[in-house]
Amino acid sequence: MYSWNLEKERLEAEAYLIGPRNDFVTTYMTVANLQFIIKEHPDIISKNSADALFSVLSGTEHASQKQVFFLYKKAADGLGEMIQATRDRTLAETAKNALIHILTEFSGKPCRAAAEALGSVPLAVKGPRLPEKPASGIPGISWGQLMKTSGFPARPSLQWKGRNVLVSSSDTSRILVLKMARTGENPGMLADEGLWMDFLKDHLSGCFDDSGCPAPSRRFQIPCPIRISGSHVFQIDDFPFASRTSSQAASGETSAIDPRACAVGFTAPLDYFCYPNEHVNGRPLPEAAFLDIMGRNAWLLGRLTSFGIVHTAPIPLFHNRVQQERREDRGLYEWPRAGRLDRWLSSCRFPNIGKTGIRDFEHFISFSGSSRKLYQHIGSHVLSLVLVAGSYFRNLEAGLVGFDDGGNPVDARHLFDKRLFAETVHNIFLNYYNGFTGTTFCGPLPVNLDAFVCRLINEMGVDRHMEEILRVAEQSAMTDAAFSDFLQSRGFSEGQIREFEKGKADIPILTGPHLGGFNQPISVPELIEFTGAASALCVADRYFQEKFANKTVN
Repeated sequence: MYSWNLEKERLEAEAYLIGPRNDFVTTYMTVANLQFIIKEHPDIISKNSADALFSVLSGTEHASQKQVFFLYKKAADGLGEMIQATRDRTLAETAKNALIHILTEFSGKPCRAAAEALGSVPLAVKGPRLPEKPASGIPGISWGQLMKTSGFPARPSLQWKGRNVLVSSSDTSRILVLKMARTGENPGMLADEGLWMDFLKDHLSGCFDDSGCPAPSRRFQIPCPIRISGSHVFQIDDFPFASRTSSQAASGETSAIDPRACAVGFTAPLDYFCYPNEHVNGRPLPEAAFLDIMGRNAWLLGRLTSFGIVHTAPIPLFHNRVQQERREDRGLYEWPRAGRLDRWLSSCRFPNIGKTGIRDFEHFISFSGSSRKLYQHIGSHVLSLVLVAGSYFRNLEAGLVGFDDGGNPVDARHLFDKRLFAETVHNIFLNYYNGFTGTTFCGPLPVNLDAFVCRLINEMGVDRHMEEILRVAEQSAMTDAAFSDFLQSRGFSEGQIREFEKGKADIPILTGPHLGGFNQPISVPELIEFTGAASALCVADRYFQEKFANKTVN
């Protein structure tokens, strides 16, 4: 039940918000009051309520106010509350469409507020419970017995790939991958890799094979883990590369392999390490193969996320790697904050997506939390995929990076194929959306694709931001050995390192390209807006299925 006075309050609030809204504080308080009415008395709201809140979101009269984002957020949250509170699907669609209009036609603070409101509607997405890890210790096994158990000859072909040892033989169509523990790492943590492989094979393989997958290009070739005495993690007693490190193996890693030679092993197809952005025999992947891999992995990431199985690192995303040890967030990138993206091209070097599907299962988590957190995970997926797509073009001339002989930023925009880039971005969104919602996206893309891709090319193609700064605070937290190792890993010679006095002054280091200056906003905010809009549409449309269609995503 509600009183006539409450109805009057609603009408007065709507009338004020549709009008001139001259006073900022009055406008904010009126929006807050209308939001309260929507939440507590949804039966009395109408289309006029949505129109009033949309008027605030699309208005510019208070754009110069420092706190205007909170006004936009309050208005957007009011529309989000309407979507959740009303049982009238038409009214809920009206509120949703108002927010989508902001996503597609506006930019900046209103766009962020609308995306976060849509991305916060509650979903019934909860990940599975994995079996407990064995409590027993790590079993040992000889190299010869490991080869026999895995179905490989005693003396196979061996190759380092990052921290992995690849074992192959002309007698088999698969490879054995031994993922080695690093020095200082708890080897038991590697068990997650095998646990997730077992779980996906046992419970979800039908969703990704020829019988259950909607298209062959969406198959997921899940590796087969090796168990030794029931354990996914084992110690190789006579590991043939005991004295080698991953850096010595030309892998680009800087940390040594744990001398105990603890590993998790699995067999996989021969093309398990075929990346979408790498060169094969000196040539990039053909367009069709590139598009297939990007679309397949977008769909797989979306599909697994819909089951509450979230991959947390398709590529490593950082705001600031150099401050990892000092920052509470470990320097990890929180994309809604739209900060500078650290070493974007380097982050794409070995993506955890490939021809056979998603890789590095240790980064899977069983999701349990709010839709807002899920929205952020979805955004990290979309952002990562777009970055990998951009790196495909830069890798056509991988050495063309940094500054030219005249000290000017390298301009590599000629490497980009605008048509293919646009098709790839489109492909990423449609496939991820389909994987997450189980339906085909209908409606316009939440971005002007042509203008968006032009902005991506202008920023990804010119290395304007190459510098990071090793600040005095970070230097002071390092030992002398760590300080020297850090600078050496960034290309400084021993002679140059001796000239620095640790902790005396900030040290600029060229480690880019980055997207944005050091501790500055991202240089292409359109990428964050697209990420937010794409994520919001996935969450909102899944919500409408759950609430109104009364069926699960299949």
